[in-house]
Amino acid sequence: MYHFLLSLVLLGYLLLPALCRAQSDSLPALVPPIATTVATTDSVLPAPSSAVPRYRTYLLAGTSLLTLGSTYAYLEKRWWSDGHASFHFDDGRDFRYASNVDKLGHFLGGAFTADAYYAGFRWAGVSPRRAEWYAVGTTALVQLCIEFKDGYAPTYGFSWADVTVGTLGGFWPMVQHRSPFLADSQLKVSYWKRTNKYWEHRGIVDIPALSIDDYINQAYWFSFSPRYLGKPGSAIRRNWPNWLQLSAGFGLDADTWSPTRNGEGGLWEFYLAPDLDLVKLFKPKKPLMRTMLHLLNYVKVPMPTVQLGPKPRLWWLYF
Repeated sequence: MYHFLLSLVLLGYLLLPALCRAQSDSLPALVPPIATTVATTDSVLPAPSSAVPRYRTYLLAGTSLLTLGSTYAYLEKRWWSDGHASFHFDDGRDFRYASNVDKLGHFLGGAFTADAYYAGFRWAGVSPRRAEWYAVGTTALVQLCIEFKDGYAPTYGFSWADVTVGTLGGFWPMVQHRSPFLADSQLKVSYWKRTNKYWEHRGIVDIPALSIDDYINQAYWFSFSPRYLGKPGSAIRRNWPNWLQLSAGFGLDADTWSPTRNGEGGLWEFYLAPDLDLVKLFKPKKPLMRTMLHLLNYVKVPMPTVQLGPKPRLWWLYF
């Protein structure tokens, strides 16, 4: 999940153009791509032109360096504080750790990073096609930098699997632009502290509000519109509310996780729940509010949830 949190700080320059819009009517606002169809997004983002102010490119680069630098400093203190070792690759534990649920976090982090950078590159005047590939490249670079640092951590190691999954997440905006179904879908995360088992295994007495490594209390979701299950012109296509979605969730069973206290293993949990597309529900007209709701769309709205496995259960409200 820390890949996703690192990506989240990029909202600094996601919000900046919208904030500037409030101060200058001549500055086109930034509307992130995942919240809308491609046509709607590109109609408000500037087309490549010599008229696009050059300072936008410098501003994009500067805010990227600032946010990534501050995030690196934070992770150096909170994540990589166990000392340093000689550079090494992961020895295979990465494929056993948390039963690979962490890979969902890497994919989501890559998707968010690409979402932010695609919008940033378009705002700076880059063509849609180039902005998509630049976003993928930037996402891959961010993933490589994180894993390179992990390569010097004594308890981790450089993981090509994490780099690959995170980079694949960078293609998410690109494939959304080519699929109406995916353009109307969102990737989401939720965190609900149902158990303190993660901290108990690590001998932590002063339990914090959350941990980015606490995968047994995290869930990752794919929210989509059921109206695409019907044929064009069908009743479900015409009548299903565009803001109401279904969401498939994935998590880690706490009872079967880490039987030898090494963070490995555990059965996957599967969920099915309704969800809301906040942008389409509230239909904000202000660019800043639209951007804020787009960011909130990355967090699953608490809803009644059916847990399908490994232990079937009904949650009246699942966070």
